[in-house]
Amino acid sequence: MKKSLFFLLLITSLGSLTTEAQLTLPKTGKANIGSLLTQFAGALKPTSFLGSWAGGGKTDWLSAASKVTDAGGLGKSISSLAGFIKPDMFKSGFDVAGLLKTANTVKTLSNATGLLKNLEGGLKPEAFTSGWAAKRPGWLSALNLIK
Repeated sequence: MKKSLFFLLLITSLGSLTTEAQLTLPKTGKANIGSLLTQFAGALKPTSFLGSWAGGGKTDWLSAASKVTDAGGLGKSISSLAGFIKPDMFKSGFDVAGLLKTANTVKTLSNATGLLKNLEGGLKPEAFTSGWAAKRPGWLSALNLIK
């Protein structure tokens, strides 16, 4: 009985790790910043966004974000996404204006990914879907591959 339970737990754990890797890394084995951006936006609850997100902003943003390949594009996407998030979804004291200013002047992918991590860390836990906590470690690992 104990062996069966252990085996079932092992298989379940391996299955979830495999799924996590598939969520964040494309088949090429390289992290794709556009994919990571859209995964992050998908981790936010619909109620975390302003009405303009549902009114066409989401479609336009997802289309542009999925094509991001450089620091400037990533910065623009971060700035745009932050502008769609309700102000009360940010943690008290989080400098949204500073994030927007930095996002519009970012020069390297390393700095831009740091900015995306900063945005993620500046949001209240209730801004995220319930599944984000499980996906977050894989997402952060993939984000760290972007140089």
